[in-house]
Amino acid sequence: MDLFLLSFATTLAIIIINFLFKYFFAKPKEKIPLVPPGTFGWPIIGETIQFLVSLHYGLVHEFVQERTKKYNSNVFKTSLLGQKMAIFSGPAANKFIFTKGNKLFIGWRPNSVQKLFPSTSFVPIEHDTKRAQNVISYFLKSQNVERLISTMDSMSHIHLENHWKGNNNNNEVIVYDLVKLFTFSLSVRAFIGIDESDKILNLYEKFKIFTRGLLAVDINLPGTTFYKAMKAGNELRKEMKVIIEERRAELLKNPDMPKVDVLTQLISEQDEDGKYMTEVEMMDKVFGFIIGSYDTTATTITLTMKYLKQKPHFFTQIMEEQNEISRQMIPRKELCWDDIQKMRKTWSFVNEVLRNTPVVQGIFREAMEDFTYEDFHIPKGWKIYLSFGATQKNGEYFPNPTKFDPSRFEGNGEVIPYTSVPFGGGHRMCPGNEFARILILVFLHNVLKKFRWEAKVPSEKILYPFFLLAIPTDGYPVALSTV
Repeated sequence: MDLFLLSFATTLAIIIINFLFKYFFAKPKEKIPLVPPGTFGWPIIGETIQFLVSLHYGLVHEFVQERTKKYNSNVFKTSLLGQKMAIFSGPAANKFIFTKGNKLFIGWRPNSVQKLFPSTSFVPIEHDTKRAQNVISYFLKSQNVERLISTMDSMSHIHLENHWKGNNNNNEVIVYDLVKLFTFSLSVRAFIGIDESDKILNLYEKFKIFTRGLLAVDINLPGTTFYKAMKAGNELRKEMKVIIEERRAELLKNPDMPKVDVLTQLISEQDEDGKYMTEVEMMDKVFGFIIGSYDTTATTITLTMKYLKQKPHFFTQIMEEQNEISRQMIPRKELCWDDIQKMRKTWSFVNEVLRNTPVVQGIFREAMEDFTYEDFHIPKGWKIYLSFGATQKNGEYFPNPTKFDPSRFEGNGEVIPYTSVPFGGGHRMCPGNEFARILILVFLHNVLKKFRWEAKVPSEKILYPFFLLAIPTDGYPVALSTV
């Protein structure tokens, strides 16, 4: 018994001494960083299938809201497209990603985009955006913006006369197709300086093929979408090379030649080190400007026309505003900057359309370094997805979110900053947002002044083909009547 007690006492003493040593002297273990809640799902596949299905049907906000509620967090982890992903939503997340973008994130571009835009392999996205903003801002200076509005106004009038009023299909048109042709024609003129209709149509057909490959699987085999996109891209680059060489020759002959298009500005643009852009960079910039302006703008105009027909009460209000602007213009025939600024109800309507049906449902980024958000650790290399719709359709920020109500954006509306971000925000504001705003309003003014329309497929759905932009499934076919 004494031996047992001695052994027990010895063992107990060793345990106590060991505990005291670890408590007072041993180096404490480092706390394991806490990553966001969530699940990576199935190996490799993760939650990709659920995400892509929701993306196609315009329901990413539901995919995000369900998991935000489940994990009680505005950031959660998942696995998409074979990548570890942190999905963010909410105004705080929007502000964080848009304002910290240059320091913490780089644009995550799928392999297909990197191959279709070669300069992405050596031009950081933050540098890319800064240069883009410098170039676009040149054309929105006070001395240039009036000329830009005049060009948009006259081209809108000509386009509507030739392709809408003068069509040979019993006054029936596919709105999306025609608006896209118009916005492309205007973008090519503004960005490259081309106004010949045959050249524009040639470029238009190739750009349509090119853009279909942006989110396609990058299998470069004959017959695949990506192969066709690469082929179209190569053809576009050959044509752009000729245009760039011609423009350089013109600038050598006349160094003071007015920079009336973006390409001419890009050729003359120097960075902080006095270096000029390479031809590859210039081509990618121009292609990016055109794609970013004509497709998204055409979608916005088409969706706005569709909503206008569905909301007769707001249509009446907007017509009153546009008719008053037309009366005040007399005897002037072309729109000017002051006219655009008066289109407040029209622009509020457009903003509510974009809140209800985001043209783009979200953006991808990649973490350049470890960072912390709301006490959660996001490791370097993780991909980031910022959902716009999950915020824009959240009743906490937009009361009664399913109700269509443009007054949210009128006057002293109570829209919380960074809740509606169709054009980005902070340092990541879309370089062409003001260009797009002017173009949308100029075109809507002209189409409302000339036409009324009836939808041929009133129940037409809006989907996101190729996982890109919101598009009515039939392109929004309408029967026109002149005013």
